[in-house]
Amino acid sequence: MKIYFGHIKALIDEYSNLDYIFIPRYISNHKEQYFCPKFLILPEAVKHGMNIPVPILTLEVNAKKMKGIEGAIKMGKELGFDQEKSGEAWYFAMQKFQKFQSQARKGDYIELLNQLDSNSAHKQTEKHFRHRMSKEMKGKFPLNIVILGHPYNVYEAYINIDLIARLKAMDCHIMTIEKHPKEIFKKPVTINKQYHQYWQSEDEILKTARYYLTEGRDQVDGVIFLISFACGPDSLIQELVMRDMKRRKIPYLDLILDEHSGESGLTTRIESFVDMIRREKYK
Repeated sequence: MKIYFGHIKALIDEYSNLDYIFIPRYISNHKEQYFCPKFLILPEAVKHGMNIPVPILTLEVNAKKMKGIEGAIKMGKELGFDQEKSGEAWYFAMQKFQKFQSQARKGDYIELLNQLDSNSAHKQTEKHFRHRMSKEMKGKFPLNIVILGHPYNVYEAYINIDLIARLKAMDCHIMTIEKHPKEIFKKPVTINKQYHQYWQSEDEILKTARYYLTEGRDQVDGVIFLISFACGPDSLIQELVMRDMKRRKIPYLDLILDEHSGESGLTTRIESFVDMIRREKYK
């Protein structure tokens, strides 16, 4: 939420002629699950928490009550478009999104995001880190690292101190949730008879973890789980993932992030984690 507020402020400061700020209301993509409550109130949180001078445009995503196209038609009506035009726009957008997802599974997700933004000032440039693999040694001792976590932690370089770029500089191949085949997300995760996964984002994390605990075990050298400090569901499933990784003897590291996270402390843990895995794998 804090990061989101910062992005809203940056938009308003950068663009003086905005007609709307688009803030979707994510309630559910599946009838059995919910998004985090903070996503449910995101439009109101921004409206009343920031007192912004630009009106908010909202699209409700709620599989429990309506199909996606119904939310698009409702939003289109607010913009002055009829049902037919809004429906056409929805189908066009879905085709674009599915194509993007397919590309993301095969290519570089961050580069794809860069291509969507035409503002050159937003492009991520190559960074140079103290701890990196030399050119002479690159490719000789590679590692496969899975990063678990919500996308706003995994791809937000500011909060995770450029985690993906750091790992790549240390000759690590990175796998994130978005790069996995959609087939692994079809089978539900059941913890026990009493507990079924209620939150959608946590469900995706658990399904990805399960893949590397089973058929994907030989594809991974280590797992890093990025956790928001104040996230209750994260703290619960972190314990489950940690115990399962330990049982399968998969190196595991969790990093808890908030605005007080110090760069030196995080980078030391990341570098040590990679060094220990590499030493054990190539001993």
